[in-house]
Amino acid sequence: MRLATRLAPIELEDAESGERVRLGTLFSRRPTVLVFLRHFG
Repeated sequence: MRLATRLAPIELEDAESGERVRLGTLFSRRPTVLVFLRHFG
């Protein structure tokens, strides 16, 4: 299974609007760079 297929149904909160966004809707229209940051402290 492709990584994009596995990530598509995951929902995250939009940082600006607070709305829930499915990852699949972001990369269905154009290529997307997904960056995970972890803050320690």
